[in-house]
Amino acid sequence: MDSGKWTKKPVASARSEVLNPIRTTLEKDFKIPETHDKNLINFTLGEPTKANGYPLPDETKEAIIEAVESEKYNGYTHSSGHLDARQAVVDKYSTEEAPFDKDDVVLTFGCSGAQYTVFSAMCEPGDNVLVPRPGFPLCLPITQNLGVELRYYDLDPEDEFSIKLDTVESQIDDKTKFILVVNPSNPCGSVFSKEHMEDIIALAEKHQVPLVADEIYYGFSYDDSKPFHSFAHVNTEIPLITFGAISKTYCVPGWRLGWAIVYNRGGYFDNILANMQKLAMIWLHPSSLVQQALVKILRDVPESYFEKTKAKLKEASDKACEVLTGIRGVKPVRSKGAMYMMVLIEHDEFEDIEDDVDFCKKLLNEQNAFVLPSTCFFAKNMFRIVLCHPLEKIEELGLRINEFCENHYKK
Repeated sequence: MDSGKWTKKPVASARSEVLNPIRTTLEKDFKIPETHDKNLINFTLGEPTKANGYPLPDETKEAIIEAVESEKYNGYTHSSGHLDARQAVVDKYSTEEAPFDKDDVVLTFGCSGAQYTVFSAMCEPGDNVLVPRPGFPLCLPITQNLGVELRYYDLDPEDEFSIKLDTVESQIDDKTKFILVVNPSNPCGSVFSKEHMEDIIALAEKHQVPLVADEIYYGFSYDDSKPFHSFAHVNTEIPLITFGAISKTYCVPGWRLGWAIVYNRGGYFDNILANMQKLAMIWLHPSSLVQQALVKILRDVPESYFEKTKAKLKEASDKACEVLTGIRGVKPVRSKGAMYMMVLIEHDEFEDIEDDVDFCKKLLNEQNAFVLPSTCFFAKNMFRIVLCHPLEKIEELGLRINEFCENHYKK
């Protein structure tokens, strides 16, 4: 065979620029030191697992064991998810004021799958969507893959990362398909007040641009001044799509089961819901075992489990603020929800720190402490830490950041 016939290398040009900022940072751009006199402490990924002090409740373990032992759920399910599993989402989250039924639910491969499904169902090449900055970066590779423009609106770190509504309004045009809102926030750890949510909804109504709400941290507010409210309940008339999953609040991030709920008020999303269900026939459903376990998980895990988890996260947030406040050159913004905290970097205090990426790379190399730069979240001059760690580990992170900063202050 003449091997010269195989010299051309096909490239899918539409995919060549697709980039997941977090995964690129973790797997390509940053290198963990092979040898170091300090053990690695890794604050990059939100993994509420037993190893990090977040064991599963008995009900969750029993649910998956029962699903395996029954041997009833090893086959395929409906493309949009098992009927019982979708009904379990209805039973858990549907209310008299904000109802939906099982046909309004599509189960997905994690909350990431819910995002991909909704973006794909709502957008065509040339459309644009509005997303927060700082914000969770998965929307970047999704829109790159779909040929959709990503437009950013700003969150205000001086106002607990509330939305700067003027930066939303300035981006809207006739190609804007939806506004993505994230509450509670990854990466900011912020929670919107009900009044602020009403202002966001009013803006969406003014421009007739629907909201898509990432609520994977549903209910996870641990500050009395900022209780959690779902967008579906703040206004019961606007058409709305919400995301959810068991990965974070139920502490099983690797089980990869999420959902999209379509509040199809007035039939506004008829075509979109049909598109989502058709897309589900392409990439199909999440694990049939986890789907069956979902019924028992959503029904039987007690509220006390979530209260304990939120209390741990609040304690972690308080500890992070305690160990970082007072370190010249960094300024934590107290987390009130989810499991993250953003820390501002005051570059003028440092002699040889160029930006947030440089800060985090040097912190990793010198202190073997791994945090993510805000560049991963479309922002600058900040870094994100994960709070679902034992308090002693958070305290150790504070000590290392303090030592690192002292070594880099201007003389």
